[in-house]
Amino acid sequence: GFWDTFRTTWPAYALFTPDDAGALVQGFLEQYRAGGWVARWSSPGYADLMVGTSADVAFADAWLKGVRNFDVASFYQSALKDASVVSPLAGTGRKGLQRSIFNGYTDTGVDEGLSWSMDGYINDFAIGNLADALTTQHAANDPYAAYYADDARYYRNRGLDYVNLFDADVGFFVGRAANGQWRYGKADFDPIRWGGDYTETDAWNMAFHAPQDGAGLAALYGGHAGLAAKLDAFFATPGNFHVGSYGEPIHEMLEARDVRMGQYGHSNQPSHHILYMYDVAGQPWKTQDKVRDALSRLYVGSEIGQGYPGDEDNGEMSAWYVFSAAGFYPLRMGSPEYVIGAPYFPHMDVRLENGKHIVINAPAVSDTNRYIHSLQVNGQPWNKLSLPHALLAQGATLDFVMGPKPSVWGSDASSLPASLTADGQKPQPMRDLTGAGQGEANSQPAMDKLDALFDNDSDTETMLPAVASTVRWHFPQARQVTMLTLTSGATSAAPSDWQLQASSDGRHWHRLDTRKGETFSSPHQTRVFGIRQPGNYAFYRLSFPATQGRARALAEIELLGPTGSKDQ
Repeated sequence: GFWDTFRTTWPAYALFTPDDAGALVQGFLEQYRAGGWVARWSSPGYADLMVGTSADVAFADAWLKGVRNFDVASFYQSALKDASVVSPLAGTGRKGLQRSIFNGYTDTGVDEGLSWSMDGYINDFAIGNLADALTTQHAANDPYAAYYADDARYYRNRGLDYVNLFDADVGFFVGRAANGQWRYGKADFDPIRWGGDYTETDAWNMAFHAPQDGAGLAALYGGHAGLAAKLDAFFATPGNFHVGSYGEPIHEMLEARDVRMGQYGHSNQPSHHILYMYDVAGQPWKTQDKVRDALSRLYVGSEIGQGYPGDEDNGEMSAWYVFSAAGFYPLRMGSPEYVIGAPYFPHMDVRLENGKHIVINAPAVSDTNRYIHSLQVNGQPWNKLSLPHALLAQGATLDFVMGPKPSVWGSDASSLPASLTADGQKPQPMRDLTGAGQGEANSQPAMDKLDALFDNDSDTETMLPAVASTVRWHFPQARQVTMLTLTSGATSAAPSDWQLQASSDGRHWHRLDTRKGETFSSPHQTRVFGIRQPGNYAFYRLSFPATQGRARALAEIELLGPTGSKDQ
């Protein structure tokens, strides 16, 4: 199950045994070629279990970290299919995708929709990063080469959509209905209630589930100090639980309680990264303290897991231990870097598959001397909280000076890990400018069910006439459209040719983008197209040529523009 393993096991494969990692990925690509999808839970077929298509982030992360012995072009298409095609099979793809693409979140009509959403954002971030790399690193004969740059921008933007589920009134991520209504009012919200919106956890353990954009997440809590305060409250809140939609206690609830670190549920995957979020908050000494606590108490072979603090699902718990004992962790999966925690042993030597060694020296480390006072990497002072994968993969020596009290090492703004959002800014994903209340739409000639193109649901569709046709928009004020998405229907092929034009006055038109010979690989597939010459205009029109009697269908059209073009 990729849900269990994408945070720890797969990055361990990529660093410690990259040849095996590539062979495993290639095996799953054979599943994609045979069955059309990579399983989200392979046992060994398409089991309808858990949330997220997390092979997307696991395999993208491997390629970005230098694992090259698999067919990355085929993998990219499989990940793109997960993220853009409504699957007809219960055990494949992302549930709720027919609405979530357009609303920016998986709604409460889908069980555990919030968890589907949050894992989707992480996977989209990784797809965007891989697309960005493939923009310049694709094969010479790659037929998709022209589209990677547009995908990179689009999927990174989708990685910011977690902001859509943050309810500032309660200070947590909460499920929303398709119409935008929050699942709970402030009086009814219970952050220790399990299930419902949350897969095998509660709102507390999902409160930090955007490691791809640490600065943006911090801004939602009022800044880095606010994020640190939220983490403090998380660890200070007693480890009680309410069974919620599960109806009775499940073993993960009992294990999380027995960890005795507040609400922190180390026994399960949604919590694995949380100790390291203090690095994002600029208080790395708290990461150092709590990682030491987890390593010292939770893997001792007592009644908690007999050596593991929870299910050892395909290496999940032991990979967390190995990374954490080494002093670094793959917090921001889908990017070739690690954040620094704290070393556990006075000396650790990891022999890599290429014969190189990662040597970690911390001669004074102990349960008392658990705080980093300084670090040298290959003999040079190192003050950042992140380590590039390329540096470690070629062998490196890390020399830690440890002490009994917290230090300011790694706590200044220049030391913080990378983020999608600039420091101090809230996430501002692009928004769709079409739809109710966003201006007037009409078509020439008149189309039946025109509104179906803007209803944020690809289960509905519109038939385009065989003659030349145009869809027009008039906005009350000038808007900038930077990307166009089209979603294919289910009953007929999507159009292959179109032109987008814009005007300031409705009479003088400027061509913004022209496409010819485009294809859609599946019904209900959403494709994105960057606008070549964007500008600020009040009028837009999308024109389709005649098709000599061939039927065409579209399920959705989006005109995407910067935040501020549409009320959030």
